[in-house]
Amino acid sequence: MNLIISFQSKGYEPFFDFIKAYAIVCVLVGHTFPNISQYGYFFWAGMQVPLFVLAQSFHVLKKPTPTINFKKLATRILIPFILVTSFYLAFRALKGGLSWDLLAQGMTDGGYGPGCYFPWIYIQMAVILYFARFLLDKGDIRIQCAIAILVCELFEIFSSYLGLSDKLYRLLAVRYFFLVFLAWSWVKYGIVINIWTVCLSLLSLASIVYFHYLSTNDEPFFFHTSWTCHRWPCYFYLSTLFCAFLYFIYKRTAHNMVVNRIVTLLSTCSYEIFLIQMIFILMCPQISFFPSNGMNLYFRIAVIWLVSILGGYIFHRIYSKTIGLLNIK
Repeated sequence: MNLIISFQSKGYEPFFDFIKAYAIVCVLVGHTFPNISQYGYFFWAGMQVPLFVLAQSFHVLKKPTPTINFKKLATRILIPFILVTSFYLAFRALKGGLSWDLLAQGMTDGGYGPGCYFPWIYIQMAVILYFARFLLDKGDIRIQCAIAILVCELFEIFSSYLGLSDKLYRLLAVRYFFLVFLAWSWVKYGIVINIWTVCLSLLSLASIVYFHYLSTNDEPFFFHTSWTCHRWPCYFYLSTLFCAFLYFIYKRTAHNMVVNRIVTLLSTCSYEIFLIQMIFILMCPQISFFPSNGMNLYFRIAVIWLVSILGGYIFHRIYSKTIGLLNIK
């Protein structure tokens, strides 16, 4: 058995739209449904940020001469984040809930709402990828893999000995470093399915089971954190077997016009959908319209999904048109 899924190293690769669309749906699932971990969440939906980082890394690493476009990072990532955060603070001010404590919380948490750490991860990864691209051009890929594992493990040990708080750790991109190497293997070889990669994927899958369900404290070798499965041993399953499974679904649905339109919408507006859900979850009160708590819960989830997707689409259209009129690229 030797299956290779190759990606376009030049130009547009539509599969990555499918990855982004799937990842943003998983963001909404993870941030709205309660007790999701009892349904094997990390096996199928808990790797949203690693999927986004894989896509980001692939697009940067496939370029022979990568650059850091700080203007684009500010325009596409930072300014929309500041806009929605400012909107949330204005909302709290109108409700009389704005305080120094709230502002201090935003400073220490990196923002407000579920996932507010992600823009800071994205910006850090953009800088890391710029330097990583030059290093990855040198040496054998097996040596690169060993070095990547060593570097990631050293960060686990350093984090343990430094006793980092989860608040600070969540804002650091160190837990995603191994994805840079895995994205580089996509650039060089694509997704390779053979007996060795399947075995490694199964070991990686077993590490997810261990870290999430069995582990209590593995320091200093693995930093003790609530980010149980966002660590290097867990990513090989994601980049190989799981993404091969996503590719299989993508190929089976690629000719369906309805699926294509949904994927295009979700992928194009994925960042804006993320930003809207980030603050709307905080703004949306608990609902008690119905006699059943379950009905109230699922109605609130439906409202959050609708507002996040529709609001993300509208925000994307307005913001893109605005920066286009201002000739900001």
